[in-house]
Amino acid sequence: MSFTHDLKLPTYDDLKCPVVNVSSPALRAGSFHLAKYCDLQFKEFMLCRQEEQDPRKCLNEGKDVSLCAIDFFRKVRDTCNDTFTTFWTCLDNARDGEMSFNYCKEEQKAFELCAKNKMSLERPEPGYFSMVRMHDSKRPVPSDPFRIGSLERHPPKLDVPDPPSLSQANEYPEAKIGMKFGHRKPWMFEAKLWD
Repeated sequence: MSFTHDLKLPTYDDLKCPVVNVSSPALRAGSFHLAKYCDLQFKEFMLCRQEEQDPRKCLNEGKDVSLCAIDFFRKVRDTCNDTFTTFWTCLDNARDGEMSFNYCKEEQKAFELCAKNKMSLERPEPGYFSMVRMHDSKRPVPSDPFRIGSLERHPPKLDVPDPPSLSQANEYPEAKIGMKFGHRKPWMFEAKLWD
């Protein structure tokens, strides 16, 4: 990428933001609850990065993510400090430095119970962050003329064809090679064997 004199870079004051000053084990120990607590800020930041294609335009959203993470860890410190410290210490001392949750199930259970009772924040079920979740943004749609594609936000299209019913399955002829609902071309050596 080439730069010209017209390119406006952010100043150091624009980049100034408090840092989330926690270690890797503490960040891993609180990761599920942090992601649930700051879900809206994370979605807004990622939507901005995707739509704008320019990280300079998403500095405020990035600051919101950092401030939300700092707020989360302060609340954890004020409400569940003992159980959280025990949990991340267990992760830090796990075998071979892998920080696996498998060795710290008791500590994890104690922290999750404390977060549920005192912070009213439940750990999301497995697969929660893999599901499609809609996000309604208050930011205006970008109007960059060089952007490829539509500038409008459209709801996702989930046009999935219905699978064939059992009565329709019997209408298909039996497969000679491959599967019943499709066929594949035989490899060269297979064609010679079957001829």
